[in-house]
Amino acid sequence: MNEYTLYLDETKLWNKNRNQHNVYGIAGVIINQEDKLEINNRLINFKKELFHTPNVILHETDIRQAGKNNEKILNEIPEYSLLTRRKNMKLVFNQVGDIINEYCYVLGTIIDVTSLNKNYRIKESTYTSYYLGMKTIMENYTKFLYDHNATGNIILESRKTINNQKLDSRIRKQYYKIMCHGTYRYSALYLQNKLTGISFVEKMSNNNLLQIADFIPRPLLLHYVKIGQKKSGPSIYQKIRRKRYDGGLIYNGAGKYGVVLIELV
Repeated sequence: MNEYTLYLDETKLWNKNRNQHNVYGIAGVIINQEDKLEINNRLINFKKELFHTPNVILHETDIRQAGKNNEKILNEIPEYSLLTRRKNMKLVFNQVGDIINEYCYVLGTIIDVTSLNKNYRIKESTYTSYYLGMKTIMENYTKFLYDHNATGNIILESRKTINNQKLDSRIRKQYYKIMCHGTYRYSALYLQNKLTGISFVEKMSNNNLLQIADFIPRPLLLHYVKIGQKKSGPSIYQKIRRKRYDGGLIYNGAGKYGVVLIELV
């Protein structure tokens, strides 16, 4: 039986001026166990070639800020000074995009928090958004695993801090709640037959596969709120779009099983 891992990341676009909807995204990449070593080695070699060290952590937001000569980021990550040159920043996005194109399936959700609040009269909440998003992702991931005769786990970047140790526990609690009660289409037993667990990895552990997932949510949200991605620098949105899991459906499969928009439920 095949084994896969779903690496997930999250981001949000919160608009203080209220002329644009608040949106929340959870998304990432599904990677076959057999491809992990090859992908990891590929990123290690790329980092050595560009940064002269494999110890640099690729973080999409920080990379873009470095490209804008953000002094704070450049002081925290001196190696990012190379990314002030657009050519080098483009190399990073091309490398990640090529890996996604060659090895990965993309899975995720976009939650229009403003629409949910307006239509259901609920308070805007990242907790509620995360639960709705994870329920959809776990359902579609389970379908993927059934389609590929496989089992799989989920890995996320740890969000806990010195001042807040509860963030990972909340997500873990949501995961097990869904595992116990099932999703819209799968009973708990169906989920338990395929999903083998959830775990959290510290950012500083420099997990190369999790760093790929870091590049997924933001382009999806920017596309949804119709912010031009060319204006914000290099984009891998088209590569992400092409690699959305389509569930085997020719028509709109990627919108149903790959990256799902949640606005009215």
